[in-house]
Amino acid sequence: MNHSPYWNGQAECMSAADTARLHDDKLRTQLAYVAAHSSFYQRKFVAAGIDVGAIKSTADLAALPFTEKSELRESQLAVAPYGHHIACAPAEVRRVYSTSGTTGRPTYIGLTRHDMKVWREAATRAFWTNGLRPGQRIPLVVSPFVVAASYADAFEQIGTSMPIGVNMTDRLIDAFRFGGASALLCTASYPLHFARALQERDIEPASLGLKLILAGGEPGASIPEVRRQIETLFNARLMECSGNGDYCAMAWAECEERQGMHFCAQGIIHPEIIDPDSGEVLPKEKGVRGELVCTSLDRECMPLVRFRTRDHVEVTHTECACGRTGFGIRIIGRTDDLLIVRGVNVYPAAVRDVIASFAPATNGVIEIQLHHAPPKGWEPPVHIKAEVRAEAGDLAALAQAIEARLRDKLIFRANIELLPELSLPRYEYKAKLVRELYR
Repeated sequence: MNHSPYWNGQAECMSAADTARLHDDKLRTQLAYVAAHSSFYQRKFVAAGIDVGAIKSTADLAALPFTEKSELRESQLAVAPYGHHIACAPAEVRRVYSTSGTTGRPTYIGLTRHDMKVWREAATRAFWTNGLRPGQRIPLVVSPFVVAASYADAFEQIGTSMPIGVNMTDRLIDAFRFGGASALLCTASYPLHFARALQERDIEPASLGLKLILAGGEPGASIPEVRRQIETLFNARLMECSGNGDYCAMAWAECEERQGMHFCAQGIIHPEIIDPDSGEVLPKEKGVRGELVCTSLDRECMPLVRFRTRDHVEVTHTECACGRTGFGIRIIGRTDDLLIVRGVNVYPAAVRDVIASFAPATNGVIEIQLHHAPPKGWEPPVHIKAEVRAEAGDLAALAQAIEARLRDKLIFRANIELLPELSLPRYEYKAKLVRELYR
C-alpha cells in the first residue's frame, strides 16, 4: 500500500530544471509525431511558415500558432467523426468521449490505449493530491463530467469506484447510507443542490458519512465562504481539482495546504499562461493572471499544440510546504463567459467571489440578470440577485456595501437585490451565474 504523500513523487516533486528538460525532450518527440501524422497540424504549420524541427524547447513554443476549439469543431465537420487533427489510425481509438459544445452537434475526443493510461496517471496524481486514499469508496456520477470513465480508472488505482448512473439522486444517497461510500467527485455547485435534496428527504447531510468532496468542472470551490458552508453542512473536507476533456481529463489539484491547485501533469501536458488579448506568454509568478494554454507532450490520438482553454487563471504559488513543485493556480472564470460592462471585463465567477466575501450575511449563491441584448457591451447598473441569511441584518446597508465593493474591486456598477436563502435555483451540474431574460 502506498503510504507516501505523493502518488508519483518523482514527477510531482521534480526540480524546475529537471521538469524543463523532461518537457523539452517530450515536446520535440511529440511535435515530430504530430508533424508526421496529423494533416490538421501539417497544414497549420505550413500556413504559419513553421519548421517544426526548429522548435527545440518549450521556450520556443511562442513561435507556434494557437489551436482554437472552433478549429477542432470545423475539422470534425469536414471529416467525421474525429476530424483532420486525428494523429493515429482510427482503428487504434479505444475510447471516445463526446460533448455537445455550443453548436448542438457533438464534438468527439478519442483516446488510444496509451492515451487512456497517460490520462489515468494524471488523474490519479490529482486525486491523491486531493486526499483520496486506499479504502475509500467513491460513487461515479456520470452526468456532470464528459470524461467520467477516466476518473473511474483513477479511482480504481487508489480505492473503489461505485458507478451509479445519471440523475440518480436516491441511488447516490444510498451509496453513502448503505454502500459505505465516503468521497464524492462533483462540480462546485453540486453539494448545495445535494444538501437540499437530502433535506427534502429529512436526511441531515452530515449524517451521510461523506468525508471528502473533490470539486471541479467550474470555479467556486476555493471561495472561502462556499467552502465553509459546504464543509459545515456535510462535516467533510472540500478540495478543488480541474481538468479539461480536450487537453487532459484532470491535471490540477489542491493539496492539504489549500493555497491553489498544483500542476500535477508533469510530462503529460505543458501549460503556458498568456495575455488573452495580445497572446504574449506571461511568467508563472505569483499573482500573474491570464489565459491557460496547454500543449500535449505524450498523446497519440488527438495531440493538441498550444490549445487555448479559455480558462482565465491566477497563479497562486510557486512553492509549497507539501513538497510538490508544480505551480498553483485558481480559475477566475472563462473568457467565453466574460461580460463587458461599459468597456470593463467582468467575470461572473469574480462577481460571486466578491459577494461571497460578505459571509456570513451572504452564502455565495447569486444570479446576474441581463434584461436585454446589448449592441456591443452591457450598460451599468447590472442587476444581480444574491441570497442572504436570516441574520443578515440591515439589508439596505448590506446591498449598498456590496455595490460599493463591486465598484472598488471589479470596476463596474451593480444593482443588488437581496433574497432569502433557497430563493435561487441550485444546479446538479455547473451553476448558471448569468440569466439572459431577453431570450
